[in-house]
Amino acid sequence: MCAINYTYAGPALLVLPLFLISLVNLFVAGPPLKTIVLDSSGSTYGASLPFMRLEVAGATAKFSLSPRDEMTHFFVVTCYAAASAAAPLALDAVVTGMKAAPTDPQGTYSLSQPLAHVASPATAPALSPAAASQQKHSAMQLLQPLLGHTQYEVVIKSVSPTTGAAPPNLPAIEYRLTYVPTKFTYTQICVRAFFLLTSTSMLIAYAAAIFTRSKRELGQMWVSALLVLLIALNDPLYIARVVIGGNHALYVGSVFGQILFSGGLFLFWLVYADGMNSSNGERSFGCFYLPKVLLVGTYVCVSTVMFVMHGRVPDRINISDTHGMVGHDSSQLGLIAALCASLVAVGVWLSALVSQAVYRLGWKKVEYIYTEREKSFVGITIVFVILSLCGHLYRAIHGRRGSWMQLQLPFLTLTNSYLALLTHAFWPSDGTVGPADEGGGRDEGYDDDGRRGSLLDDDDED
Repeated sequence: MCAINYTYAGPALLVLPLFLISLVNLFVAGPPLKTIVLDSSGSTYGASLPFMRLEVAGATAKFSLSPRDEMTHFFVVTCYAAASAAAPLALDAVVTGMKAAPTDPQGTYSLSQPLAHVASPATAPALSPAAASQQKHSAMQLLQPLLGHTQYEVVIKSVSPTTGAAPPNLPAIEYRLTYVPTKFTYTQICVRAFFLLTSTSMLIAYAAAIFTRSKRELGQMWVSALLVLLIALNDPLYIARVVIGGNHALYVGSVFGQILFSGGLFLFWLVYADGMNSSNGERSFGCFYLPKVLLVGTYVCVSTVMFVMHGRVPDRINISDTHGMVGHDSSQLGLIAALCASLVAVGVWLSALVSQAVYRLGWKKVEYIYTEREKSFVGITIVFVILSLCGHLYRAIHGRRGSWMQLQLPFLTLTNSYLALLTHAFWPSDGTVGPADEGGGRDEGYDDDGRRGSLLDDDDED
């Protein structure tokens, strides 16, 4: 493998792919969400598209959705009512999924299954008549993942909060249907398929290079494990979910793959960075590994419990006023606090270790000399973390515009580029290999001139 000066090439090799994928996002994928607005101002209303039909009759509104070739992943139905001082408005929505009969795939629907039930409390904002005529408020919002059904029906009914009886007619309501268009999803499929091919090729080539060497190093085992987890992060199940129209079990597998990759990357960072700053002596599991395993294990466990107990919203649409979810806030608070605490602890610990390494790199005469591999790790990891934080900051500021979905490909590109540079830095050498080191950097070193070779022996250090 040819030598790369990561001081200059590392940031460029991380930023350039981000620029290219941004062009793909802008000119090929298009917006990650599409919204259709329908305004019903009377007791009877009808609207129809090839994949959607809305019928309003009396106190009931019904959406009939056929997502194939138009919608992917999920859809969101939002009802906006004119804010007024009139009688409170309470809505009740039931989602049903139906599958076509095997003998008549385009005709009758023989199988039906209730999927979700959302009820909104009474809402009657206290506004002046002038303000009420121009303002609207969200009366109800419902997010439904696609689960492989041929057709979905959303029945919305108005209920009187005082008597419990249905009023004769629905008030003037603006209905919004938001979904992920197929153009955006098919672009994601192409990019993910490309990264699946590259990550699988890297894993095969790296494994072959390791097995052809007589001695193997612990740092290379770490990179091999990260390449396996990278395949899970690139999510081959994503393509399968789109092809079959959605599947909850495949979605769960995808989320667990993402959680395990993050945990593995955090653990590698802490172990390798701490190994750079500690002595060559034998490291005990209790003192060196156990604190890191407990910290990263806390993050993985809390993330898993958070997903299993409370699910995961796949987009950044504002659904905080989904009244059916309010009861979960108290139970989620402890998990959110534990998740934030574990992430902050990982960040602070890693920052301290990397800062110590950067501080030592600034000295001209130091007792410990870092190898080019260790310098590469420090440089590309700092750039990777900074770019990731910038992406999360953008996501936090623009959280209501589907920004997370728009950032999925840039995050995926950044991670694959980082692992590619890491694989190059840890590529097995043809030179002399020293004893394996938990830090991963001293097992295969470079001399003072940057040439690949054995580590300094005792005479050289003297």
